[in-house]
Amino acid sequence: MTPRELVAAHGSPLWLVDLDRVRRRLREFRAAWERHVPDVEVAYSYKTNRLPAILLAVADEGAAPEVVGHAEYLLARDVVGAPGDTIVVNGPAKPDRLLERAGEDGALVVVDDAAELRRAAAAGVRRVGVRVRTPGVGEGPSRFGIPSADVPDAVRAARALGLAVEMLGAHTVSTGFRAGVAPERSLASAVTVAWPPAGPERHVAAARALAELARATGVEAVDLGGGHPPQPGLAAHAEAVAEALRHADFGGRLLLEPGRAIVGDAVDLATSVVAVKRLEDGTTCAIVDAGTNLVPGALWSWPRIEAAAGAGDRRTLVTGPLCLNVDVLHPAAMLPALRPGDLLLVRAVGAYQQAQSTQFGDLRPAVVAREDGAWHLVAQAESIDSLTAGDLAASAARAFIE
Repeated sequence: MTPRELVAAHGSPLWLVDLDRVRRRLREFRAAWERHVPDVEVAYSYKTNRLPAILLAVADEGAAPEVVGHAEYLLARDVVGAPGDTIVVNGPAKPDRLLERAGEDGALVVVDDAAELRRAAAAGVRRVGVRVRTPGVGEGPSRFGIPSADVPDAVRAARALGLAVEMLGAHTVSTGFRAGVAPERSLASAVTVAWPPAGPERHVAAARALAELARATGVEAVDLGGGHPPQPGLAAHAEAVAEALRHADFGGRLLLEPGRAIVGDAVDLATSVVAVKRLEDGTTCAIVDAGTNLVPGALWSWPRIEAAAGAGDRRTLVTGPLCLNVDVLHPAAMLPALRPGDLLLVRAVGAYQQAQSTQFGDLRPAVVAREDGAWHLVAQAESIDSLTAGDLAASAARAFIE
């Protein structure tokens, strides 16, 4: 089915998820690393896109869950059915209920600071990793993990508490601050997204540092997190990181937690033109039925937008339906002449856009997925009933009306 046929059947806007591509990207990712590292484990980063259809697909391909919150943990255990001892629990602020459930299930908990070691032990956790602080993207210090100099003490403290320290990890994050955070600048104006990475240097440096710490502390596995590029750049990236590990005389297990590299280009958003305007400065403005409520990443990185009908050469301001002047999806997308009803495709928005989308302005749209070449509905569009299902005031009002 074409995007237009799918929209005709399920409404606009509409998420288009290619599960065949998700599976292929995961296989490519694993194969690229297995060519150079004998013992590799891949854990998919749930925070990147936690659509259950995607989670089930990556689980079917053998990826473990990597979660950063209680809701994601419940998705892994109660929806996907992942064994507890396969789950990797990350995050800078793990609530007690998450630590307790992880302890019951035998999950691997990656502690973010020394105090969390004591909380984890008290909650019944027995398997831990230690996140090592590494430089972030852009400027300013990272707020995640334990400084390298303090890692040996943290490992000793963990063992004294009866915890098995199974790995040392680092995340070379893709999002940071181009000029640091400051009261005189807004958050959006400071954000920079560095993906795909320009080269393997940051992962190479992290691999070298983790390998040296692992040897010094007797830990047998290292975790390089996410932020890895997709193909075709992944092959050279994996080779450079593997060489750094060999040079550091590390022969243990390597854990990787990809997200963007697996789902980034596997999701598009179909959106319909509602109106076309000519602004005072001559700009052509196309107003569509999806905005920054569905593509929040447009606040710091413009998405690629194409017309379903084909290429064009008109610079077009594409704005959403929200009653906000800043609801802009692209300031100058190259599109053909548009009319109301035309269909646009916001390309490669699988990473973080669905997970961070909101109900501001309207209800979330339906999701269709392609699997084994055929499209099918995997999530219905939200309704007023689903929007207000947990709202006590709405329930009381309904009861009064009835």
